[in-house]
Amino acid sequence: MHIFTTIIAAIPAAKRCLAATVTLFALLLSGCQTTQTNVTSVGPSIAGPSKTPELGTAQRQFNYNSAIFLDVAIPVFDPGLPVDARGNIDDKKVADEDIWPQVRRLEANRFAIDTKKALAATKAFGAINVTPDASASADVYVLGKINYSDTETVKISVRVMDATNYIWGEKSFEHRVGEAFYRDALRKDQNPYAPIFNDIAAYVYDLLIKKSDTEKKAIKQVSDLRYAAMYSPEAFSPYLVSKRKSFTSRQTVFQLTGAPSPQDPMLQRVSLLQNKDEQFVDQLQDSYEAFYAETHEAYLKYQRETLPIAADIRKKKAERAAQQLVAAGGAVLGIMLAKNSNSAAGEVGAVAAGAAAVYSLSKAIETNRQVSAQRDVLSEMGQNLDIKVTPQVVELNEQTIELKGTASEQYTQLRQRLLEIYQLEATPDKQL
Repeated sequence: MHIFTTIIAAIPAAKRCLAATVTLFALLLSGCQTTQTNVTSVGPSIAGPSKTPELGTAQRQFNYNSAIFLDVAIPVFDPGLPVDARGNIDDKKVADEDIWPQVRRLEANRFAIDTKKALAATKAFGAINVTPDASASADVYVLGKINYSDTETVKISVRVMDATNYIWGEKSFEHRVGEAFYRDALRKDQNPYAPIFNDIAAYVYDLLIKKSDTEKKAIKQVSDLRYAAMYSPEAFSPYLVSKRKSFTSRQTVFQLTGAPSPQDPMLQRVSLLQNKDEQFVDQLQDSYEAFYAETHEAYLKYQRETLPIAADIRKKKAERAAQQLVAAGGAVLGIMLAKNSNSAAGEVGAVAAGAAAVYSLSKAIETNRQVSAQRDVLSEMGQNLDIKVTPQVVELNEQTIELKGTASEQYTQLRQRLLEIYQLEATPDKQL
């Protein structure tokens, strides 16, 4: 009997020993898998000298195999400011959604520039320009809207269209900056939002490579003809036909019905105007880059100093939601106990549940006060960030065109003056 008891007692011990052995073996295997370097090739490359990227900075490689490069316009992003029924900024929603308009407008410009840089890295496009709006002439348009931004989390939706008005695709992107991002000294001057712009660029690239060379040529032709038709619709509109994409769709797309001769004198005059238009947009890039550089240090400081605050706000919001849920549950429980129990124990339970509800609500209100104080810090830091646009001077046919105001206002002024010059040359006896 003693021997039998000893054997029975030994079985659990043997199981525990076996389990411990298996666990140790698994840990050893796990250690082998996670502690090894990720280097898989050593020595000089037979393909020639190359730069070894820093660990943790892997980027996608692009290989564009076409001789046709489409020009891209990236209008300044929609800052995502909520509006009311009258079309004015809805201040209540601005407060409820934790939006700081000054910062959003700044980010709308910076994010467009960041997208331009990321697209340029693919080496798959022609000219890539940030533009005041979507009226600029281009082959492809990358239209962005900021749905959320608080220096920790950024959400951007993107629509990609071409000059025919055809929508290539739409997608929403999100990135959360890790709270330890700035612990790495090498990241001191890096853009914490860079991954989201790299993702956007990769998305646009993937849409591009689905297009055949024939499709890309047609897009470029439509782009040129739409620009020409803006100045002389009677001469160039016949080469384009506008059709609904589908029976149920409101979207209209342009298709080619022909093309004017390259020697057409009217087309040649429009080409001169288009060159000036392109020069203006090209010069405008200097203003955007200057704006980016001017705000860079302040914005990086803003991001760096408010990242922990934004992370804390997110956590406190989650905590507040949990507290309010507990409070609501406690209140309901108190009411139920009071109604359904005549005993002393029931009364005590009702009082205790009610007290718990009051306590939780009190904590939620206190948490809300802390959130409000942190919002004020973010708002104060964002008020000094604004946009400056350099005035431009454009010369055409011995005429000087002075442009002032915002980038959008300057672009509108330029096109109006170019239209007047075109009309004057078309009817030289007319006095404008």
